[in-house]
Amino acid sequence: MKLLHTSDWHLGRRMGRRSRDSEFDAVLSEIAEIAQQTEPDLIVHSGDLFDRYTPAPGDLLRAVRALEALRAAAPVVVIGGNHDSPHWFEVLDYFFRAATRRDGHEIAFVHTAADGSGGGQVIDTPSRDKTQRIRLAALPFIHPNRFMHLFPGLGTTDGAYAQGLRGLQEDVVARLREGFSPERDVLVFAAHLYIGGALLSHSERHLDVSEAYATSPDDLPSVAYCALGHIHKPQPLSSARATARYAGSPLQLDFGECDETKSVVLVEADPQRPTRIATRPLQAGRRLKRFEGTLEELASRAEEFSDTYLKVTVTSDELIPQLAQKVATAVPGAVVVDIDEDCAETRVTPLEDSDLPTAEPELADSFRAYLTRRGTQGRVADDVLAAFASLLQHPDSDEAPPSPAERLLQEALDNPWTSSHTGSETA
Repeated sequence: MKLLHTSDWHLGRRMGRRSRDSEFDAVLSEIAEIAQQTEPDLIVHSGDLFDRYTPAPGDLLRAVRALEALRAAAPVVVIGGNHDSPHWFEVLDYFFRAATRRDGHEIAFVHTAADGSGGGQVIDTPSRDKTQRIRLAALPFIHPNRFMHLFPGLGTTDGAYAQGLRGLQEDVVARLREGFSPERDVLVFAAHLYIGGALLSHSERHLDVSEAYATSPDDLPSVAYCALGHIHKPQPLSSARATARYAGSPLQLDFGECDETKSVVLVEADPQRPTRIATRPLQAGRRLKRFEGTLEELASRAEEFSDTYLKVTVTSDELIPQLAQKVATAVPGAVVVDIDEDCAETRVTPLEDSDLPTAEPELADSFRAYLTRRGTQGRVADDVLAAFASLLQHPDSDEAPPSPAERLLQEALDNPWTSSHTGSETA
């Protein structure tokens, strides 16, 4: 049995404001050509066909054309990812079912139902020579914000989602093993989910790759191959029970993926024999690069950055006027996506402990300086400071000695003025 595994196309993804449609066209043609050359028995796309829940018409057309090219080589199964809409998957499923009646291999779309219910699906596909049967258990992405409808009674703790997902997985794998023939069948599990310990590219949607929703590698089923989607960095996973791999995205989607070589996965498996894995690198699409250094160093490496998306940090002693224009001139063959300037003249240097004052001035001295700035001087300032010192020494205490101002007020209350003291009556 031969299987081709691809994933996370994210059709419609842009680089800032820049369209990447031509790159998608090129890399999808490359994948279709690999499928024609290798003649797999089955092609699995493990989710995130689109980048947006409501794909643009051009991206829908691009998906249809790409899937048409793949089904010319072999049957295709597409699993719903966290970016994929169940409604649009139903539309595509209807279209391709009608088209299959005319010519070509089948395409199956496995997704959660539009009302949020989910589960999984078991799909049987014979090998080209009819001597083997591929039994595929497909589990689409289940959104965490809908899991309470799927797993009533589990609660809302961090582990509830993973527990419910394990239940769905166990159910679909149990159906996978019904009528299993060890001499004929090759078992495959395909899912769009986050396996704990997988290395992220950081272009994933962070809410959907939280550790709270992670599945343990040891929870993967014991099958010939696990075709995984959701993580954009191509990588194998260590599991004691299965050979598992993320196919990754076909294009570098973010600058966290600068050093990644994109690929598709080619799998060969036979009943009761070890699985063989190979990857086929993908060459299409602009590469993403980072640069940090002076303008002169950037210009000297211009050829290295030709035909790339480039993120630039320019180091300098003084601010460089018209920096964006000078960067574009230094690397005319690159698409400069972002420019930062690390300038010594404006760089903020954090204070060291030795830069801090050894001791703070006394609060009374600070208050005296404040009164002086406000123009309060002489005996008035002395009286205010005496009252301030009394409050500092005896906060909220009835036993505090009265301040000069308090004494004057008390004397006035003890000796009130009377009519005998008025000038009108002594005249």
